[in-house]
This record gives sequence, C-alpha cells and structure tokens, in this order.
Amino acid sequence: MRRLILWGTAIVVIGGVAVWALQAQEQQANPPAQPAATTQTPVAPAGPETVAFTFTDETQMQQFAQVWGQRQGVLTRMAVLQAYWNQEQSGLTQLNQELLSKYNLDVNKNYTLDTDRKALVEQPLTPEQIAAQTAGATPATDQPATP
Repeated sequence: MRRLILWGTAIVVIGGVAVWALQAQEQQANPPAQPAATTQTPVAPAGPETVAFTFTDETQMQQFAQVWGQRQGVLTRMAVLQAYWNQEQSGLTQLNQELLSKYNLDVNKNYTLDTDRKALVEQPLTPEQIAAQTAGATPATDQPATP
C-alpha cells in the first residue's frame, strides 16, 4: 500500500513537471503580446538587481530553458527517491526492532536457519562482513537469514 502511494505521488509530481515544461514551451513559441503602456509607474525592486547572465538570442534562451527543465526533473526524481529511501529505512528499522524483540537477534550477526532442528544458528562472520563492519557499514542488515 505504501508503495502504491509513493508511486502515485511520483506520477503526480512528474506530471506536474511535464505540465510546467509544456507551458514553458508554449510561452516560448507564443510570446505574450506587449501590454499597452499604463499610467502607473513600475515598482522598484527591493534591492539592487544583479544580472547573472544575458542571452544573445532566443535559441540560447531556449537551450537554457531546456537544461533548466532537465535539472528540475532530476531534482524532482531525487526528492521522490529520497522519500522512498527514507520509507525503506523506516521499514528496515521496524523489522530490525521486531527481530530483536521477538527473536532476540542481533542483526549485525550472521545466522542460518536449521529447519531440521527448527533453530537459528549463529555463524561466524565472513571476512567481507568483518571488513564492512569495521568500515562502518552493516551488510548483515541487508541479508536475510539463509536456510
């Protein structure tokens, strides 16, 4: 159910980015007509305005808009992936707590399931697991108990 909600959210966000990109393309293809001169004086900006870049032509501005749109798409996908990562981390923490409370298992240790004896048997860590633990990673949390 959580994954369906996450995928639905991702689709809505990506759809919104797509609509924004299409609107930007339409505005570039059909520039708005210049409004008639008004009698009001323009409002001065709050502070000194700094021009970061000046485009030489319309093509260069369209290229920028395309790159900027791609960047926004990447940021959106990264936000969705971050939310998914956080959700999975939360689920893993809950599973680790359940393993500790129900079965008194240390998730940093290596276990095998002996189905004949109906028992979990603690195995010595492999050299790779020891190296990973000393480096700060805990690969044993990513591996289920093997039968």
